[in-house]
Amino acid sequence: MLDITVIWKTLGRLATRVPYTITIAFVSILISTALAILLSMIKIKKVKIASALVELYLSFFRSTPGLIHILLVYYGLPLVLKPFGIILDASGKDLYSIAALSLSYAANLSEILRPAYLSIDKGQHEAALCAGLSGFQKEYRIILPQVIPIALPAMGNAFIELIKDTSILFVIGLTDIMGSAKNIITNGLGINKVEIYIAAGLIYLVITTVGNWGNHFLEIKCQKVKKHQ
Repeated sequence: MLDITVIWKTLGRLATRVPYTITIAFVSILISTALAILLSMIKIKKVKIASALVELYLSFFRSTPGLIHILLVYYGLPLVLKPFGIILDASGKDLYSIAALSLSYAANLSEILRPAYLSIDKGQHEAALCAGLSGFQKEYRIILPQVIPIALPAMGNAFIELIKDTSILFVIGLTDIMGSAKNIITNGLGINKVEIYIAAGLIYLVITTVGNWGNHFLEIKCQKVKKHQ
C-alpha cells in the first residue's frame, strides 16, 4: 500500500533541488547549442580533416549511452587536463555534469541543425550575397530566421530529453533531484523506495510538461513570424 504522506513530504524535499537541476540543464543547453552550430558548420562547409574528426565525434556520442559519456568525462577529463597543469578534484561535479551533457547533446543537436540548414534553397544564399550582405549578415538575417522554425520542434524535444537525462547524474554524486532522492532512500535505510521514486517522477513530469508547453508556444510564435515575412 502506497503511503501518500511520504510522497507528499518527499515532493517538498525534492522540490528544493529543482532550481539546481534546471540550472545544470540550462547551461548545458546553451553550451551544447553553441557547439552544435560549430559542428554543423564544419560538416556543411566540409572543412578538411576537421570534418572527419567531427564525423568520428558524432558517431561516438550518438551511438553510445549518456551514462557512458558521464563516466568518461568524470574519470577521463582530469587525466586529459592534468598534463596542462589543470587539476580537477571530485568536488567539481557541476563541471563534469555540464561537460558530459553538453558533449552528448551537441552531437544530437548538430544532426538536427544541419538538415534544417541544408533545406534552405541555395538561391537564397546567392540572392543575399548579390544584395551586398556579408557572409555573417546573410546567415544571421536571412538563413537563420528560416532554419529556426524548421529545427525548433526537434530541438525542443532534444532539450526535454536533456532535462530527463540529468536524472542519471547521481552516479557521480551530484545532488540534483534524483541524487537527493537516492540520499533520502539511503538515509531511510531503503524504506519507502517506491514512494520516493514516484515523488521524483512527478517532479520530472511537471518540469518536462512545462518544457513541452514552452516549446509549443515558441513553435507558434515562429510560425506567426514566418507568415509575416
